[in-house]
Parts: sequence; C-alpha cells; structure tokens
Amino acid sequence: MLFQRINRTDTETVYTVVYNIAAAAITNGYAVVWSIATTVDGVAIGKPATATLSCLVGVAAADIADSAYGKVQVYGYKASGWVYNNQTTAIAAGDILIPMNTAWHLGWSSVGDGKSGLIMAAESYATATTSVTANKKIFIRCL
Repeated sequence: MLFQRINRTDTETVYTVVYNIAAAAITNGYAVVWSIATTVDGVAIGKPATATLSCLVGVAAADIADSAYGKVQVYGYKASGWVYNNQTTAIAAGDILIPMNTAWHLGWSSVGDGKSGLIMAAESYATATTSVTANKKIFIRCL
C-alpha cells in the first residue's frame, strides 16, 4: 500500500497496487473489484458484476492497461470518480454510492437497502431525462 505523506494542503489518501485482468483498459475514476475469476490473490482486479459487487477495491487512480499493474485509491477524497445518475432520484452530497452490475461506474444506493457505504458522494448529481455517467467528487473508505 502507498500512504501519502502528511501534508497540510492535501487530504490523506491511500493506494494499493493491483493487476488488471478485466480484458479491457481501466480508466482513471472507474470503480474496480477483486477478481474471483482466478485464485483470489489480493492483486487481480476486474469489472464489477453480480458475484463481485461486495468485493469493491476502490477507484482507479490512473488509467490501467489490460494485463498491467496499476494504482487504485482505497481511501480518501477523489475529485473524479465515474458516477451514474438516474431518471428519478438525484444524488446528494453524503449519499452512499455502490458499484453497478456489469459497469465501471458508481450509482446511488437507496436508504435502508442494507448495502454498506464504502464510497460517499462528495457533490450532488441531478436527475436527467437520459441517465449518463460523469466525473464527480467522491470520498472513498475501502481500506
């Protein structure tokens, strides 16, 4: 793990080194999960899917090429995480965000749905007639 040195002007952040086996490049800000496709080794990551939604690692800190090592942020404020809005419920700062099935982005978690809050929205994201993903401020607590 990589721990940022204490600095009065930056928030604390923690990163972990991972290996991308998703068969696709991972873009900065994408939510990633531990892979269960191979022997779980604490390094291999992939795209969120039904069986791995609870295996959230964190959010990619930079682009990660397919079959390459990269860095994922597991704790702290991040100014650019891919978040998906929907057509009925706006996301408010402080709402819980969860990985979405077969997608790289995070989505709103309804109150009382029993899902843990490892990532929190750090800014609002309004509803839209057509749902889209956008880079939004988030706070990660996957450590």
